[in-house]
Amino acid sequence: MKAISLLFGILIIISCKQNSDKNTELQTEKQTELKAKPALDTLNADNYNVLFFHPTESEFDELLKENGEESGLYEVDSDFGFYTRQVFDSLSKTDFKVKFVTERIIKYSTHDGIRYFDRFINGEHPYGIIFNKANCDPEIEFGIMVVIEIFQEFDAYNKNCK
Repeated sequence: MKAISLLFGILIIISCKQNSDKNTELQTEKQTELKAKPALDTLNADNYNVLFFHPTESEFDELLKENGEESGLYEVDSDFGFYTRQVFDSLSKTDFKVKFVTERIIKYSTHDGIRYFDRFINGEHPYGIIFNKANCDPEIEFGIMVVIEIFQEFDAYNKNCK
């Protein structure tokens, strides 16, 4: 338990340092390339077609402390879970590989090489979706979408990915 608390503390310190050092402008793709390969808490997105990323329970509690009980965070979390669960259930019955993600670092391949998306750097957008397909750059969408919007975005991504 102490090791988990220590690890979480280190991640918070690293996150705070990164947030204070980051540019005021996110890259156009809203992604980041890390200089060194992350050692902890990394998921390889190349194995999946759709990834739903969201805060861990402790991250949610921190967001709640920062934004307050009346911030609407409970509703955002509930809506995200409701809509994405429906899409997850539908896509899981197909050949598409779908996963809910709480890992901090998401590794993915692009035409320009391996990249890493750090969920903590995009703290103002703790919920989102990554659409991914072999031979195409992934698309990262932030925020909450209803079921039809998710399917429309996924369909458009697959049509444009050649």
